[in-house]
Amino acid sequence: MSYRRLISANEVKEGEIKVVDTRYCRVALTKVGNDYLAFEDQCTHDGEEISCGTLEGEVITCPRHFAKFNIRTGEVLERPATEPLPVFKTRVVEENLEVDLED
Repeated sequence: MSYRRLISANEVKEGEIKVVDTRYCRVALTKVGNDYLAFEDQCTHDGEEISCGTLEGEVITCPRHFAKFNIRTGEVLERPATEPLPVFKTRVVEENLEVDLED
């Protein structure tokens, strides 16, 4: 795993989702309180872009079949999804948001 600079931290606002394409996957970014959270922008149930869903605090709802996930832990909160949402560690370095992605 290695951290990659994806975006300026001040571009990520609480309650909003920014999506960044990487060579690994589409990464969705948001801010909850003082924490920056990052997760794969793909529902584990059917591949829908989950960033198009509804975000309420740390819970995102897929727009297609309404699966719910905790975006901090990846935990499935409501079916039909059964696999957790991939989540990534984040850090801020010199005002840039970095995400820990696989090589």
